[in-house]
Amino acid sequence: MRVTKNLSNPALRGGASAIAMALFGACAPQVAWAQDRVEAPAEDQAAQDDTGEVDEIVVTGLRQSLASAQSIKRNADQFVDSITAQDIGRLPDVNVAEALQRISGVQITRNRGEGSGVAVRGLTQVRTELNGRDIFSASGGRGLSFEEVGSELLAGVDVYKNPSADLVEGGLSGTVNLRTRLPFDQSGQLIAVTGGVTYYDLIEKSGQQLAGLYSNRWDTGIGEIGFLANVGYQTTSFREDTVVTEPFYQRGPAAPGVQTPINGFANQTVLLPHGGGFETAYGDRERLSGAAALQWRPTSGLEFYAQYFRADYKFNEAGNSFFAYGSDLLPSPNRPFTVDENGIVRTGYLSNPGVDSVNFGTVRDTSTTDISGGVRWDVTSNLLLTVDYQHIDSTVEQTTMNLTASALNPRTSVPGAGQSYDLFFDISGDVPVFQSTTPGYFSNLANYGMTAILPYGEMNDAAADALRADLTWDFGDDGFIRDVRVGGRYTEKSAINRNTTYGTWSAIGQSCANWSGDCKRLSDFPQFAQPNPFQADLLRGSARDTVFGPVWQFADNLVLNPQAAFDAVRQASGQQVEFRDYDSPDAFLGTINEKTYAAYVRVGFGGEVGTVTFDGNVGVRAVRTETLASGRRLLTYRDPAATGGVGTNVPNIIVDEDFSGGRNFDRYLPSANIKVNLTEKLLLRGAFSQNFSRPSFAQLNPQFNLQPSYTDAGDVRALVPNVATPGTPYDPVTNPYVGTGTALGDPNLKPEEATSYDLALEWYFDNVGFVYVTGFYKNLKNLLVERAAAPVFEQLPGVGNVRFNVRRWVNESEGYVRGFEVGGQKFFDFLPAPFDGLGVQANYTFADSDAGVTAAGDINSTTEISVPLVNLSKHSYNLVALYDKNGLNMRAAYNWRSSFLQGTANTGTQNLPIFGEAYGTLDASITYDVTRQFAITVDAQNLLDTAFKSYQIFDDRPRDYGINDRRFSVRALVRF
Repeated sequence: MRVTKNLSNPALRGGASAIAMALFGACAPQVAWAQDRVEAPAEDQAAQDDTGEVDEIVVTGLRQSLASAQSIKRNADQFVDSITAQDIGRLPDVNVAEALQRISGVQITRNRGEGSGVAVRGLTQVRTELNGRDIFSASGGRGLSFEEVGSELLAGVDVYKNPSADLVEGGLSGTVNLRTRLPFDQSGQLIAVTGGVTYYDLIEKSGQQLAGLYSNRWDTGIGEIGFLANVGYQTTSFREDTVVTEPFYQRGPAAPGVQTPINGFANQTVLLPHGGGFETAYGDRERLSGAAALQWRPTSGLEFYAQYFRADYKFNEAGNSFFAYGSDLLPSPNRPFTVDENGIVRTGYLSNPGVDSVNFGTVRDTSTTDISGGVRWDVTSNLLLTVDYQHIDSTVEQTTMNLTASALNPRTSVPGAGQSYDLFFDISGDVPVFQSTTPGYFSNLANYGMTAILPYGEMNDAAADALRADLTWDFGDDGFIRDVRVGGRYTEKSAINRNTTYGTWSAIGQSCANWSGDCKRLSDFPQFAQPNPFQADLLRGSARDTVFGPVWQFADNLVLNPQAAFDAVRQASGQQVEFRDYDSPDAFLGTINEKTYAAYVRVGFGGEVGTVTFDGNVGVRAVRTETLASGRRLLTYRDPAATGGVGTNVPNIIVDEDFSGGRNFDRYLPSANIKVNLTEKLLLRGAFSQNFSRPSFAQLNPQFNLQPSYTDAGDVRALVPNVATPGTPYDPVTNPYVGTGTALGDPNLKPEEATSYDLALEWYFDNVGFVYVTGFYKNLKNLLVERAAAPVFEQLPGVGNVRFNVRRWVNESEGYVRGFEVGGQKFFDFLPAPFDGLGVQANYTFADSDAGVTAAGDINSTTEISVPLVNLSKHSYNLVALYDKNGLNMRAAYNWRSSFLQGTANTGTQNLPIFGEAYGTLDASITYDVTRQFAITVDAQNLLDTAFKSYQIFDDRPRDYGINDRRFSVRALVRF
């Protein structure tokens, strides 16, 4: 294929030629390890030299794309890794995150099989930009979730790992800039349409993709005008199956509290899993994205521009979670157990566990709009002024419905309900086994009771305005000082967060629990029940008979249609349940307002010492942040003036009050970059910078719930809370009363800070061939950690000093992340035809951290262990095989990462650290250019059907075993 392009700025040729080559994916993808701006963002595009003169660029395929990317990297003045449009369009990647994982040092997290977030060198505090401007949604974060963006709109993505002073602050690990297309990127009219179908093999459904682009530019009597419109629509489906092992508890003579030993091991303290279960989640996503741009150049030195971006994303999910569990479970007496050499119980029996069958359904709608515009003006031949304005609006609406049915037994249910049985477990293999000793117990609808309903909702709004001005003096290449840039930026952001709180949980009737006096059987209302629709082919059928067998649940249509769930509960128990109104006193309303002021100066320099030339930049950015957040604090405790009562006769004192806070702070952020050309082919690059990351809006959101802990004596309600050390007298300092609580956010959190150092050696031995090695070190300070029991002290009238152990975010850890990256690319031109089209890309990253993060060392243990940063794999690599010849482009990409910490306070894990096991995924794509106007692509993702596994603290204690869809796509592109 031969595509002709006209460009007015040589610095843009890498990105723009990629656009012409592969709009929506017309040729094979390629990661470009470019360490400069591939295309200047809109706020900086005034620096482009738009003279009106054009050169013809001939693009011949993947090989030329690699050469362009290599040239950008070689001439850059800072550390940037880039992906051009064909990488995102041509890979079997649904979104940006899955393309970014090909870059060294970048690791991703997935949501129901799709990439949703990225970590750069182990840090998830990544700043997200759109065309060099801030971009975020009302989901509570500081950025835009990558699963919300349709990749077909993007010209490229840049990852700045050690930014210079002119880049906007806020990325502790770096900045990811999403670049959309502009009409002046092409010389004339360009029309492209692409369509495709993707099959998801686990859910056995298909999704569709359709996108179109129109771009043109005209010479008129008032100057040159360009217009571009780009729209993409995409539907996807998913299914995720997971089998889970519950946390392990100590049993035996040395266990805390002297827990009951297991049969056959009375003199040994062992670790016993307290149950397990499975979850199947399924659903679909819908993306509608649009971008438009208008450029007007009345003269060669003056340009006005306007850009519009809109992303609408709808996420629908439903499923069932079926678990046998209980912290108070007992091992079955007189049953056989097996224990391994590490004291882990591998097979055995649990007596009458609690069993819940929870149906869940969520609908989340996210809309984000970005409107921006500005001017670029060459005031003189060496003085350039840019002014840019941006406005963002975003809304998120979410409704969630949970319905719980419980399998009955004499231990956990009302008298006479269910039968006594033991649960057999076997965790000796990859996939755990859970079965009832009573055959068919879980397949009998009569053994289930209606338990609870939980309707939950959120409605969030966020908005931002930003104004920026930059001035650049260009002094040419003759002196030591090459250019000076100065600029300023002002922003206002606001976020309004509303939620119903989880206080909407309601027992159905009085439920079938053993404390109840009533029981609504699911078998009394069979129209509201159904067998689990996915258990028969759980894990592609391999767990059909080994994980419980057939089970029952509430009907899926009830969680997919909340009104149907409300009607079912009213029919069963007479209760009137509905979503709580957001204006209700029991709902939460939080607001956050933030202003930032920034100014910078950056000096570019260059010179030579003998035969060695060098260039770089040094600068400083001054930033002031002012944040104010308002929310709610709810404190509930028993009236100390009351007399001990029976049942619920003791009144509660409820303190429901507004709570606000905030933090104003100043930071001065120096930075320096230098590149030294040691020889014609070998260069040395170094960088230093300081940066910080503000807490996310969710972390700042003030929502506190506190309650003391009491120990009742039968039906007699205690009026005095428990003390920290039971059995000893209360002391306000050494032995205070205790309680629990949750804090969704804290407005007084500090920003996280990093000082970064990078050093790279790069060798360019061919026009499409180079290797590099980069070392990095980040010194970290004030890292945010979610603690399950961070103390908050409160003096309660008539009670005394209470230490509430609150689940909340705290600034407490500091340390470092360090490592190196090595990689390169090469085409094997020396091979005989047709093998001379073969090529390879490869990179490897080593990253180690010690940031003072700790986690619980075990269940019931007060000892904490040191853990790495969340989502950081010490080892990761990419290996990519390429082929480009005679219009045929092929790529097979394998991505691997070692084990990593998923979290230290995950739901249902007893606050134990959970680690993801090492895994690798294989994706592939083939594109053939049938004609110069028509191309077909076939691609596949997750070809190895990789299972995602996790473990609890140590790799001999399993947690999750899960699988997702394999995806197979066919796409076609037509150009006009």
